[in-house]
Amino acid sequence: MHQAYAGRAADARRAADAMGDADAMSAADAAAGALTPEPETAQAETAQAVAEALTGRAPRTLLAAGSFRVRAHLGRIAVRGFARHLERFSRDAREAWHERLLQQGVEVGAHAASAGRRIAAFLEQVPERLASGGDGFPRLELWAADQPSAAPAPQLELALRPLPALRESVELRSAPRGARPLAHRKGPNIEAYRALSRELAAEPLLLDASGRVLEGATTSLIWWDPATHRGAVSALHHRVPSVTEALLREGAQLDPRFATAERLAECEVWAVNALHGIRWVSRIDDMPCAPPDAQRLARFREMLDRRWETVTAPRAVR
Repeated sequence: MHQAYAGRAADARRAADAMGDADAMSAADAAAGALTPEPETAQAETAQAVAEALTGRAPRTLLAAGSFRVRAHLGRIAVRGFARHLERFSRDAREAWHERLLQQGVEVGAHAASAGRRIAAFLEQVPERLASGGDGFPRLELWAADQPSAAPAPQLELALRPLPALRESVELRSAPRGARPLAHRKGPNIEAYRALSRELAAEPLLLDASGRVLEGATTSLIWWDPATHRGAVSALHHRVPSVTEALLREGAQLDPRFATAERLAECEVWAVNALHGIRWVSRIDDMPCAPPDAQRLARFREMLDRRWETVTAPRAVR
């Protein structure tokens, strides 16, 4: 798969050279350079942006997204919490499609039912597509053209992306999230958060207006009180509902709590997501965090590894 990915980057560079487009050429070089994995998914997303630029596709906006790690093991394709990922994307895509219809002044009723059928049909095709890709970090996507006349209906796509390097730890830097639109939905803020990650050279630790911890830009956070040894998650609800957090909460009690970045720096902190699973947080705003309890970390990673699901077609996604 990495060879195919390199081929696409090379094709993008040749096309950019033929076009004489300096910006496209620079982006193509970035795609080629991304073959050395960077934090999170920069290599996959850069290549995808290059491909879109070179196809002359009309400007568009990502309305909803869902990504997860795919593992090829013993002849099977598996995803941790696969059904949950499909359910979350289905819910988000339906909501986004409904909003799009309202923005266009379209009668929602019949169109909403049609959108639901299209989303369900799309998700039924996902397992077969994943099986052809092997290990990777694919993304389910719902796009809308910025000019509705270019493509009146939103478009569903599956981006098959290579698997980035998996990491054991991560550093966080706090940043006010501000009034992000649709902060509860994965997709609309991906570009903004990626720019913030580049600016901070770390995973952004997103805070609300009162300085309380919401989530990481690509992660949910779990922290362990050094006095009580109890685990906690953010009690704030206006954040992306993490599938990985939900899987861990099914197997252990994690209490909803409010916390500041300073408070988190006093604790053992984990950043969890569908790509890396559990990473321990080494520093927050240049303050070292408590080292992880090795036995507890191993126990929870084993708990998460028991949630690999063989990829099969969904029976019903609502």
